[in-house]
Parts: sequence; structure tokens; C-alpha cells
Amino acid sequence: MDHYSTRSITGTVKLSNARDRSSRHIAPSVRTNLVKKCWQDVRRFRAYLRRERGIRKAAVQLAQFDDRLLRDMGIDRCRIERAVRYGRDYHDG
Repeated sequence: MDHYSTRSITGTVKLSNARDRSSRHIAPSVRTNLVKKCWQDVRRFRAYLRRERGIRKAAVQLAQFDDRLLRDMGIDRCRIERAVRYGRDYHDG
């Protein structure tokens, strides 16, 4: 009896063997799809980071303007990031 088996009242029960290579095999098409999916996720995350960096840079640039110039543009100082992210005319609800 190996260490992957256990003895019960009714008999020996075979547990899954962690060294069984057939249970760990992944078909090439599935592996390729997994790799493609991972790279898509990486590209999507990099695009997200690029967009957020652009938003942050634009918000910093707008924050350097004085209140009068921001008011002429139709932006309140407290809503700079919202204006950069969603547009100046964005309204909740």
C-alpha cells in the first residue's frame, strides 16, 4: 500500500496520485488560448495604466491654472479630475 491510499472498513480506497502526468496534461490549443488570454490581459492593463497616467498629467496641468481661467473653461477646481475623466459637461444621474 502506498502513501496515496487509505484503509477503510469496507476496503482500500485509492486517492488521486499527484505524480500522475496524464491528469496534469493540457492540450496545446488550450495552452495557446491561455497564453493569448494572459497577454490580452497584460495589454489591457498597460492600456489602463497609460490612460490613468494621461488623466493624472492633464489634471495636474489644469490644477496649475488659476480659478478665473478654470471658471472661464467651465470647470470648478474641485471637479478637475472629473472633467478630465468624463468631460466638462458630465453630470451624475
